[in-house]
Amino acid sequence: MPTVLVVDDSEDNARLLEYDLNDDGFDVLIALSGDECITTAATRRPDLILLDMRMPGLSGLETLEKLKSFAETADIPVIIISASSADDSIIKALDLGASDYVSKPVVYPILAARMRTALRVKQATLELEVANQELRRLATTDPLTRLSNRRHFFSLAHAEFAKAQRHKRPLSIIMMDVDEFKSINDTYGHAAGDKALDILADCCREAVRESDIVGRIGGEEFAICCPDADLQGAGAIAERIRATCEKRIIPYGTQQFRFTVSLGVTCRAMQDTVFDDMLNRADQLLYQAKLNGRNRAIAC
Repeated sequence: MPTVLVVDDSEDNARLLEYDLNDDGFDVLIALSGDECITTAATRRPDLILLDMRMPGLSGLETLEKLKSFAETADIPVIIISASSADDSIIKALDLGASDYVSKPVVYPILAARMRTALRVKQATLELEVANQELRRLATTDPLTRLSNRRHFFSLAHAEFAKAQRHKRPLSIIMMDVDEFKSINDTYGHAAGDKALDILADCCREAVRESDIVGRIGGEEFAICCPDADLQGAGAIAERIRATCEKRIIPYGTQQFRFTVSLGVTCRAMQDTVFDDMLNRADQLLYQAKLNGRNRAIAC
């Protein structure tokens, strides 16, 4: 049931409107001044505000301007109600963000129709924002591991590299790869391989700091960008991930299996001009870890 905030310095007028609104199925809040309107709107978050134009103290236009300036109330639709039909008042109210304007004396069926329109627009806006958020999530997230996908990871990592260069701050990167991943798929099936990748993502989330950026950048290959982390700090994160993965026993149907990871860790050097310089060095260290027996982290 939608909640409507009626704002009018005349309590009698507000109560008369409340009766019609209650009959129409609305919950009603009443504020008798602009200041009370702002406080009530911020704390109760009504679905719609009916705002009288002429009030002592804060006028309707001044109240509307404040409502639209605060994040807590900016998205609440406001219908201005006034006995004045001056074009400049109507235009100013609409320019300030009012959804609509109704003249006094109020013809309730007309007001109700405009309220329904304002509420439909608000609902459509909310649904659009939810859809846009989901599209952003799909565009930036790897669907299996729920980590950053390759494109999003590199976008964030390049920005962190530029920031580290500009402020002369440390920056490290960890490259990791599941050891003998093909044998997991061949022995237990691709669903088991997917489960291993999902668990590796969880191990990464458990080990990293809030500021670190974790991404799946290829099949079984992952990367972590560690802002403000030197080689020792990033190496400690890598070792936590390696040790956690080594200990995990993964149940799969009637069977169970383990997996290990190899990691390469490096930090930003003076000669690095682009993020890819670091990435390539970490990739070489990862390859070296594989050659040296796997299930290890090499930092340099």
